[in-house]
Amino acid sequence: MRYLSGRLVAMGLMAALGVSAPGVQAQKADDGASAASAEARESLDIRINYDDVSGLLKNIVLVTGPSTRERAGDIKSNIGTRFKAKRNVYTAYEGNRFYAAALEDDDAYEVVQQIRQSLEKVLDKTPITQLSTNEQVAYWLNLHNVAFLEELMRHSQNNMQDLLYGDDSMLERKFITIRGTAISLNDIRYNILARSLSHEPLIIYGLFEGIIAGPNIRKEAFTGETLYAQLAANATEFINSNRGTYLKGGKTVRVSSLYERYNMFFPNFQEDLKAHLLTYLYQGRVRENIEGARRLKPDVDDWTVASVRGNTRDYGGALQTNGSALATAQVSGINDVPVNIASTLVTDMADVAQNHMRFSPEQLKMLIKLNKQRGSRTGTVGIEEIQEPRQRTEGSDAEEDEGGR
Repeated sequence: MRYLSGRLVAMGLMAALGVSAPGVQAQKADDGASAASAEARESLDIRINYDDVSGLLKNIVLVTGPSTRERAGDIKSNIGTRFKAKRNVYTAYEGNRFYAAALEDDDAYEVVQQIRQSLEKVLDKTPITQLSTNEQVAYWLNLHNVAFLEELMRHSQNNMQDLLYGDDSMLERKFITIRGTAISLNDIRYNILARSLSHEPLIIYGLFEGIIAGPNIRKEAFTGETLYAQLAANATEFINSNRGTYLKGGKTVRVSSLYERYNMFFPNFQEDLKAHLLTYLYQGRVRENIEGARRLKPDVDDWTVASVRGNTRDYGGALQTNGSALATAQVSGINDVPVNIASTLVTDMADVAQNHMRFSPEQLKMLIKLNKQRGSRTGTVGIEEIQEPRQRTEGSDAEEDEGGR
């Protein structure tokens, strides 16, 4: 397993929470001791359990597969009107989607909220400095993405640009509480992750933005053990899609505006970004053009919400007619046998609740009822063995709760 290297994310957390600098200065004073301490942390066998996060994502995320770079067909206006929805035909059917309808019910929303609150409590008993760098990064990415989904459900707009980066951005609302201090999604992005690991651009591919033109949301939680492979897979998919790199004649290559938003990872923007892209680009015309490009222009955007139903104004039956990734999208059924997209998108959210025993009997009843309703509509239901509840943190230094569990 490859570890992300550099100063531990704990330093960024201290800055975000307003902890005074002497501890940081002491670490800088002795580089040898710092390196030894970091190496010791990497060897600690403390792992955070994300079964509930993975259960949630497995049930709401639709994996569309790698991009074919095909252009989506034009939208035709319906009979009786000349109005038709706008969309970016180069990115419209790329990227994983989430099933927003599964979270729109008030009780389902509360499930996501409680998972977020449970993640917040991890650091109450487990000092973050006792976790390896990979475990820390996985923790912040999972907390960010669950909290992002929760916040996104409070809004209904299809074009996400103003919601994310407008004057009243949802990314600035401080609704996450860590050790009694309220922080925002932007605090996690910039004050914790980017501040601590600005030399590791792979981080940006783990931060879900809720838009088609952003990095994929995965069907499973990030873990310290698989972190590097997961981030590298997201980077490879994104960079080799029209969302990440796109050719438009001349000597200028268009790339995602995501890189401009995270320009702190690319100090010498043109040179550093080109080197980063070439690390993951496949052989072919796009790679050849980027190798010879005089300039990379970060202006590729698609602010449409990355939900399964996408642009609610488009009634053209896109899932049945497009030739791009969504046409061949699959979800896993029982025993991971591929099931057509018309089959179930949400299997059993009740597993999420039962695995962790964090929800009331009323909520469990509601989740089971929702699952039965979806099963009756689709005709296919994936059933998994219910696992025994486990502690959120596991390892030699994991603490027992008040009941001795």
